[in-house]
Amino acid sequence: MFMNAMTRLLGLMLLATASLQLHGEPVQAAHTTVELLSDSSEVAPGQTFHLGLKFEMEPDWHIYWRNAGASGLPPELTWTLPDGFTAGDIQWPAPKRISLEGLVSYGYKGIATLIVPVTAPDDLAPGADLTIQLELFYLICKEVCLPGDASLQLTLKTGAEAVAANADVFEAARASQPKPGSPYELSVAGQEDKLLELSIKGEALPEALYFFSAKESLIDPNAEQAYSVSDGVGRLSLPLDFGYLEEKPAELIGILKSPDQSWSVRFPTSDNTQLATEAPAPTGSPYGDAGLEQQLLSLGLIGWLLLAFFGGLILNIMPCVLPVLSLKVFSLLNHSGQSRGQALGHGVAYTLGVVASFLVLAGVLFSLRALGESIGWGFQLQNPGFVLVLGLVFFLFGLNLLGVFEIGSGLVGADTKVAGRKDFVGSFGVGVLAAVVGAPCVGPFVGGVSGVALQANTFTGLLIFATLGLGMASPFMFLAIFPKLVAYLPKPGAWMETFKQSMGFLLMAALVFLVYLLGQLAGLGAITTMLVVLLLSSIAAWIYGRWAAPVKSAKSRLIARLATLVLLVACVGWGLRSVDAAYDANIREQTTVVAEGEPWAPWSTEAVEEAVADGKPVFVDFTASWCLICQVNKKAALRTDATKELFEEAGVVSLSADWTRRDPAITEELEKFGRSGVPLYLLYSPDGEVSVLPQNLTNGIIREAVESMADQ
Repeated sequence: MFMNAMTRLLGLMLLATASLQLHGEPVQAAHTTVELLSDSSEVAPGQTFHLGLKFEMEPDWHIYWRNAGASGLPPELTWTLPDGFTAGDIQWPAPKRISLEGLVSYGYKGIATLIVPVTAPDDLAPGADLTIQLELFYLICKEVCLPGDASLQLTLKTGAEAVAANADVFEAARASQPKPGSPYELSVAGQEDKLLELSIKGEALPEALYFFSAKESLIDPNAEQAYSVSDGVGRLSLPLDFGYLEEKPAELIGILKSPDQSWSVRFPTSDNTQLATEAPAPTGSPYGDAGLEQQLLSLGLIGWLLLAFFGGLILNIMPCVLPVLSLKVFSLLNHSGQSRGQALGHGVAYTLGVVASFLVLAGVLFSLRALGESIGWGFQLQNPGFVLVLGLVFFLFGLNLLGVFEIGSGLVGADTKVAGRKDFVGSFGVGVLAAVVGAPCVGPFVGGVSGVALQANTFTGLLIFATLGLGMASPFMFLAIFPKLVAYLPKPGAWMETFKQSMGFLLMAALVFLVYLLGQLAGLGAITTMLVVLLLSSIAAWIYGRWAAPVKSAKSRLIARLATLVLLVACVGWGLRSVDAAYDANIREQTTVVAEGEPWAPWSTEAVEEAVADGKPVFVDFTASWCLICQVNKKAALRTDATKELFEEAGVVSLSADWTRRDPAITEELEKFGRSGVPLYLLYSPDGEVSVLPQNLTNGIIREAVESMADQ
């Protein structure tokens, strides 16, 4: 599915366009034939006639319904009609479930005809030719998905009376549509956690039923809908998707389908018999602040992309990204005075590195989740091997900046040739590193929109993450487009050697944090392993810097490079095996990561339910050792004496859900509130209602939330 989504995202193939008259030949496209038809060859004034868009697909190829399900896109129709004509909504055939690589989509195979009603104006003059044009975009899939783009045209006559045409096509098309209304009485019998139970009453209940929600993200298409009949009453379980959990709709609209019939239905979601185990509905926004972020989220895809762009832009000032961005700043200083073409090349290379990394990370995450893994955004920092390698990269970059070894000729800033180098690979690499380090940072706007991305279909999710990367790279792309702005930065000179070395110390500071994180993940043994790896890699760097310099002989450089490579590969291979073993041992010894002196109890759903049952308010801190925002919030607000006294006075039970290591239960709880990562802060009232607090906390925000809860 990753490759399918990438195909859709990049739009690598466009299908041929064609024109079609009323009696012209159908349009032959890749794996389908498309034809535009009318049920009237002559149109009368004020008449409502129907246009049919007919697809005849090759075996096993399919297009999508209005709600594409787990993946895909519905056809998009853009009409150009004569003056005074109006087109109505698409009348869709009843869809089928289509399973592809473990994901269930809704769509059509074989022959599918979409009907659109069109109304002519009352003052239509007879005897004129009417030209109707349609710009069509659609997605057709098998093992891969291909975007289709076609221009269709239809010419009709006007007359005093309507003249029917293509009766057989429209008769078959209408027979494939669901019947309006249902012969059964439908009602919601109860809701249990992520499951809605639909009650069906009536005579001669069918052997099987399935509900297709007309709106996406309400009913999970990948989950089974269990159906049973007892005492003349049918029960259909509808697994809920993230959109329903965010904001419960007043009614559900869609198609109820049996093996031989289908009906268009709508029914209210309210019920009087909700089960006691139903999860409490959040009283606040599931994304934290109910301001700009929530307003943009409510706009749909456009709002999500805006949030992703601004969230990526803000990542540039997050502390976890600053060490890597210092390398890019140094590169800008180093290349000041370059031509516009060179500046644009560096900007594009950096942007491609960032966006490609976000797409790869998101693709891996989507693939793992499709295989049943309960992981979220930031999953890479839950892997001790990844942390080890990232720490080694930071260490080697730092040694390079400190002068232990040089890549290239001359000292940076001292050799004027450096300013003219077209080292676009280096800019791409810095973009990759910035994205890898910055991806787990859940800054403002990132938390909500990344949660939407991970629970949307794959295409939408990848598009959101690509936009997140584009936002992160945008400041440097802006400087690349307008390179004259770089002239306002300090001029290159000997002072840059000192600046370069200071950047090396900044990377070493980031390394200290990664060593701490590795210890949280895998214990003291993993820290020892990392220190040994750093020692051996420093020897390798010293060998490279001492004997691989340009002034040495070719034989000396070859031997030094081979020795460096062998030493690095050996120590990294040993290090990865050792930290994995330490991680497994640490998991067996300790199932919950709790910092020394941590007064908060470990989180579990049972702990929350028990406290609420006792009439106590509960504050839950979803955190991780690698989440720097989480650590700042702890120091500034959560683990302060003022908050401790406030919780004691109000009787608040404080729980910590530590996501430093992978925990499926925490991942599932985050998803309930539309999040893909930490931080997340929840405050449960004694009656079980839950409020979501902002990602950036202060003592005042916590106090206001607790006092507001007490006043209710």
